Amino acid sequence: MIREEKEGWSLAELAEETGLSPRTIRYYISRGLLEGPVVAGRGAVYHDGHLEKLRRIRDLQSRGAMLGEIGRMFAGDTERGALPPPEPWHRYPIDSDIVVLVRGDVAPWRQRQLRNALRELATKIKREKQNDDHDGNS
Repeated sequence: MIREEKEGWSLAELAEETGLSPRTIRYYISRGLLEGPVVAGRGAVYHDGHLEKLRRIRDLQSRGAMLGEIGRMFAGDTERGALPPPEPWHRYPIDSDIVVLVRGDVAPWRQRQLRNALRELATKIKREKQNDDHDGNS
């Protein structure tokens, strides 16, 4: 649903427009990902900036970004000269000479996809290695 810019949004309208639940929107506010309403209380009012930021959060999540990472992006933790925050990595040894590194802060669903794909790759490499060994011994 596309709406024209308006003076303000209620929480229910914002939820309907973004497809998020009011509870999720409140959670994002509590995490600091989204500013609180312009007018607080029972008749809370949100503005178009809230709508755009919620759309941005959904877009980043659809690309696999975690909320903590999104929060850092929004906070602008990219000061020049500052030491970047440490990055978690998962190390997957595939074979004796192959190791795959995967960022550790990817979404859980993405981690499962990667583990399954790497498991298939490792199985394929071992199978081909066995075939090569078998063919070489003939």
